[in-house]
Amino acid sequence: MSITSVSEFVESILERSTSTSIVTSYRGHGSTDFKLKPSIFRKSGTKENEHILLRELIAAHPEDFHGDTSALEMLVRMQHYSLPTRLLDVTFNPLVALYFACESVKKRILIKRDGRPSTRTVEMDGQVVILLVHKRRIRYFDSDTVSCLTNLARLSWNYKEKIDTDLEQIKFNGSTPVKRLLHFILQEKNGFLPEIIPSDLDSILLVKPKQNNKRILAQAGAFFAFGLDEEIVSGSVDKIKVEHITVNAKSKADILKELDKLGINEKTMFPEIERAARYITGTLSSGDTASKLI
Repeated sequence: MSITSVSEFVESILERSTSTSIVTSYRGHGSTDFKLKPSIFRKSGTKENEHILLRELIAAHPEDFHGDTSALEMLVRMQHYSLPTRLLDVTFNPLVALYFACESVKKRILIKRDGRPSTRTVEMDGQVVILLVHKRRIRYFDSDTVSCLTNLARLSWNYKEKIDTDLEQIKFNGSTPVKRLLHFILQEKNGFLPEIIPSDLDSILLVKPKQNNKRILAQAGAFFAFGLDEEIVSGSVDKIKVEHITVNAKSKADILKELDKLGINEKTMFPEIERAARYITGTLSSGDTASKLI
């Protein structure tokens, strides 16, 4: 379905059926062309150098990572600074997803003008993606399986390519790439047993992180942690059901104005001082709040 206002969107969400065994999360895409793929997998250059990206940022800013005790916490911080990771951020608040679905994304399309081929720029329809996950696919920040998935980020591309999840478990855990992965896991969990279930590395899990980050709190955030699979496909092995609500391109600006009245805006979604300053400057420049400050 396609919506053109906040009220239409809320109505469509409230009409949805619920289940006690299913958890609903949301993600907003500024374009219907976007895929449910973490940023690290979108380019071969970042995918093959994932372990280097992680180390480079920590080496440059060690004080920012001083309190992080797990690979998950490091990846969450990297995500915060817009560095590509194997995490895909989602929210439990559908209005937050709607806000991100109204991001302006333009595309050049081919048209005919006076019988001649030409191009023009158009705004893309946005999309709120609804991800329905069974409770058995949900983990918390201290999960052993999440440690297995997130520590893949520290493994070199050569090792990741050699991981064979079709191996029997004992042989799998005895392979060189998995031994190296276990080395990283043991750095954060001393008592971890070398008994990784091969299929776990092919999984995609919904992770509830620590609520110790202002942005996670503001956005009611959570993450999908990816193992060796690179994209969520509805009805895949992880049984994540995917549904969509399209946001009309021409309605994006009006929907953002409506969301602003409900307290969903750049200042509340990004509580860092520089984003708040940008929002305040924008509202003053538009004259929306100037009269209130006189």
